[in-house]
Amino acid sequence: MNFKYIHPDAQVEWESLVTSNPASGYMQSFFWAEFKNTLGWTTFKIGMFEEEKIVGGAIVAKFPYSTHKNILYIPEGPVISYDAPHAEEMFQSFMAEIDTIADLTGPQLTSHLRIEPKLTQLPSFFNRFQKAPINQQPLSTQVIDLILSEEQLMAAMKPKGRYNVKIAKQHGVRITQTSPQSGMKDFLRLYLQTVERNKFEGKDADYFERLAYALSLTDTARVFFATYNGKILASAIVLGFGKIATFLFGASSSEQRELMAPYLLHWEIIRFAQAKGYREYDFYGVSPDETDHTHPWQGITAFKKKFGGRQINYIGAYDFVYNQKLYEEYLKESGEII
Repeated sequence: MNFKYIHPDAQVEWESLVTSNPASGYMQSFFWAEFKNTLGWTTFKIGMFEEEKIVGGAIVAKFPYSTHKNILYIPEGPVISYDAPHAEEMFQSFMAEIDTIADLTGPQLTSHLRIEPKLTQLPSFFNRFQKAPINQQPLSTQVIDLILSEEQLMAAMKPKGRYNVKIAKQHGVRITQTSPQSGMKDFLRLYLQTVERNKFEGKDADYFERLAYALSLTDTARVFFATYNGKILASAIVLGFGKIATFLFGASSSEQRELMAPYLLHWEIIRFAQAKGYREYDFYGVSPDETDHTHPWQGITAFKKKFGGRQINYIGAYDFVYNQKLYEEYLKESGEII
């Protein structure tokens, strides 16, 4: 086994490996690496090779959070065969290779490496890692299995969900879609209203401009709109990667909420994703415990649960600490620990 950077010519081979690995996803794609680059990160595409075949690796992102300090982050990775007999060997070999990226001496030092594979059980060979104070990605998500027929999908919804879809149809709510480049401006206008109304910390316009650029590098992202009499009542950005369609961002109007536009919006997204051959629709983020009414996602969790599906609970983010002093400083400076 040897390591080398993944050449752009090997993008298809790499992303085929990523999409076949249940512990990984679109955040290990070339276009998402380009997105991270536009946000000030530096990305490294490290491949594990057996002869000339890629068998594992990761796109590693490095971020300088101050003049003299940086962190490493691997979202939805590393990409290895976690259920294989040699998984630990692959993981430890990869960790040794990460040392070539980490700054362990010199003017800029790496405080820690954070990994966040989509695993539901903690591997024993993560023993040198510690649980991160926060998770960068949702700890739990709600997934709709699109291998079901349309009738089965509708039957699997909660009665109130089916009823709300019917209400939106009866009122004549219309669903349209477009490319991220064409639809991002209209989405952003509604998204900023949603952030202001619900008083949560959202992304800014610059973030979505960069996202639109990154999504332009793939042809599997769409922006959906639910409209009534020409007015946008709800919108969603959806990304397809491999066999999974993921709901990235959503927005809704405070007007004419009785029309239940968001319900028809997501029902039509589900139908669209199924028609395109995706096997799952990932609602991307729910409260780990839907009975916890104090959780900030309680409202959106109740909404997503009305569509049925199954909840998946991940292990979350784990940190490998290179420099304990810098790590503690980072946690305080970033607000992860107060």
